[in-house]
Amino acid sequence: MLAVALVALSLALSSAQTGKAPAGPVIRLAFRSLQQGEPIIVFLEAPGSVRSAAVTFLGQTAELRPIRSSRPTRSSRTTRLSRTTRLSRTTPDDPVVADGGSVFAFLGIDLLTKPGPHVMTIKVLKGGGFVEDIRKDLLVVERKFPSTKLELKPEYVTPPASVLGRIKREAELVTLAMSVVTPEWLGDGPFVLPHEAPSWSNFGQKRLNNNVLQSLHTGLDIRVPFGEPIGASNAGRVVMASDLYLGGKTVIIDHGMGVFSTYGHMSELRVKRGDAVKKGQTIGLCGTTGRSTGPHLHWSFKIFGARVDPEAMLRLPL
Repeated sequence: MLAVALVALSLALSSAQTGKAPAGPVIRLAFRSLQQGEPIIVFLEAPGSVRSAAVTFLGQTAELRPIRSSRPTRSSRTTRLSRTTRLSRTTPDDPVVADGGSVFAFLGIDLLTKPGPHVMTIKVLKGGGFVEDIRKDLLVVERKFPSTKLELKPEYVTPPASVLGRIKREAELVTLAMSVVTPEWLGDGPFVLPHEAPSWSNFGQKRLNNNVLQSLHTGLDIRVPFGEPIGASNAGRVVMASDLYLGGKTVIIDHGMGVFSTYGHMSELRVKRGDAVKKGQTIGLCGTTGRSTGPHLHWSFKIFGARVDPEAMLRLPL
């Protein structure tokens, strides 16, 4: 069951014309739980026009955008902004949320976030240049993750020197692909499963590979049979479709507003970089390429670089 926190915050902004403070907007946080590896949606519902609004939490800063789907186009891309979306591109007189409207933003609690109190701040710019900084203290609770031992091919635990350069280059390309933030929401309603097969529920799993290398599993493994089609979990744009040494044949989709989904170990790719995809569209076929012990889909999400649980993404009220 999705947990929803409702926080009514009044913006005490004086008005020279009326001598009265306007009624303040309502900030609503939607999340499954405030734990490591969990996504959050921040909604702002405004009774008056708002010129811009941005939220900062755990080193991430995101602009709140209108709740509507945008067609994926190349022109909507921004430059690389180091986990920060570009602030409002509207003119000073153009509200991003009109009277009674809503804007929203995604944030993520990385699975290695230190438990404890953390501060969320929201900056709201209204007409006439009035600015209000809203502060909310949130408590991130520690989450217990599973652990396991795996037996892998030796070359995937201790890669030979001949492929180390390739692994480094591929890691840099993946990071670059997910560092460019599209300010608009490209998705179409809620996220869905890429396949109906059951999962191992192994997000955040601590792994001892061949009794040598301990790693952290940052996604969810789904038990898809070999060759079965894999669907996009939401609409967006393909920013990578490549055969990686560790991830195998991999697709990364930009859903906008700092949200990216990844699909790995596929046997065949059915899309290419730059393609606009619809929710549920086949992007590849399940396989066991890369560092894999058998046919399955590795499915993962990042929000401004924060690694979050795919199962929690399915619960977000979009």
